[in-house]
Formats: sequence, structure tokens, C-alpha cells
Amino acid sequence: MNLIFGRLNYLCVVGLIIITSSAYAQDAETASPPVDAVFFYAAGQAGVPMGDLKKAIYNDLGNMGGGLSLGLLFNPYGNKRSTPVHVGLDFGYLTYGVDKIPASGTNPPLKTSFNVYTIGPAARILLSHRNGFTPFIDGSIGAKIFNTRTKVDKDITHIILNTNQPEVINTTNDTSLGYSVGIGFFNHKEATGSMTGSFTLRVMYLWGNEARYVLRDSITVDANANVQFKTGYTRTDMILVQRGLVLFQ
Repeated sequence: MNLIFGRLNYLCVVGLIIITSSAYAQDAETASPPVDAVFFYAAGQAGVPMGDLKKAIYNDLGNMGGGLSLGLLFNPYGNKRSTPVHVGLDFGYLTYGVDKIPASGTNPPLKTSFNVYTIGPAARILLSHRNGFTPFIDGSIGAKIFNTRTKVDKDITHIILNTNQPEVINTTNDTSLGYSVGIGFFNHKEATGSMTGSFTLRVMYLWGNEARYVLRDSITVDANANVQFKTGYTRTDMILVQRGLVLFQ
């Protein structure tokens, strides 16, 4: 079933690219396309885990995570000609929970954050080159990193007194391969010679290989002040809903 689902996804993407190229070419015959040399986007994002990942990411927010998405895309022709395809780099950050350990005779109060990072090359296909409503298809492939970071849970007293306790006492990272496809839109505006901005909305589906993760509520500190935890394995598929700002020139 996974093989069939993967092939259907591939065929859908190829079909969208063919339709996009045809539509863009027909559109270009009726209007003078604007030339955008660079796109930069920044957005807040919500992550919705799919399948087995729901068991790994559980919290009081419906098992969702929140964070930030950043990207920089370039026209491969610079400012010499218009093209529906832009390529660059995409970065994402999600946090989905914090566990706390109270102070004891062997350790100060601790807190552990659970995070997911994504980074890799990306491409965008514009479905229209006219000014106004501009839908697009995005795709990327790269690393998906499950991260935990345990550090001293300092309060205002610790900060004022500047205690010498090390802030971060344990970090774990597990990296797997992930790729994504999604759709979105922004409002393309008339070129002014300087950077122009617009609201943007994007929805991405991320497929990910199996990754090792630290189980929530499993972190403890032994008598020697060593951090201990349990781990599990899961596929890392999720849906990302992103809303923010895109700048283009």
C-alpha cells in the first residue's frame, strides 16, 4: 500500500508540473510576465503529526506543534527573464512540548524541550505570472532532525545572581531523510524596483523516514546527576500549515 501511495503521489506531482508548464506558457502569450529575481518568506507554522507520529508527539494542544518557517528562493536566470521555477533553501522549526523535572538533592530544576528541525533545498513553481492572486506549488527534500535539549530551569533569581551552573546539560539529535510537497498562494504586486511584500499561506505534506525520538515524560536524573531517558522509533509524516509574509524583487 505504501508503494502504491508513493507512486500515486509521484504521478500527481508530475501531472501538476505538466499542467503548470502548459498554463504558464499560455498565460505568457497574453501578458508581459514580471521578473522576480529573489523570494524570501517567513511564516509561523503549525505541525499536525500523521500516523505513528501522533504517539510520539502528544500534548495538550491536540498533539500539534508550533514554530517558524523560513525560505530563500532565486530565479535561475537572475533578473534577465521570467520563469515559473525558483530554487533555493527551506528551513523549519517546530516545538511540541516541554517536560520539567523538579529540583532534588542531586540536581537543580530541569526542563526538556522537544523539537523538530527541517532543512534542505527547495523549489517553487508559480502557477501564474500575472499580478494579483498567485498560486504556487512547493517541494523540498532534506534533513528532518528530532531534537531534545535538557537545561537548568532558571528563574529570575538564577539570572540575577548569575550562578555558574551549566545551562544545557544534555542534548540528543536524530536525523532522517524527509521530503515535502505543498500548495500556497500570495498576492503578486507590480514591480517597483525595490523589495515588495505580501501575505502568504502555504500547506505542506512532509513524508519522513523512520527516526529515533525521546519519549515524553521518560527523562530522569540518577544519583550521579546523569540524564537518562527512553527512546522509540516512528515514521515522521506530518502536515504543516504556514501563514506569514513573502518578500520579492
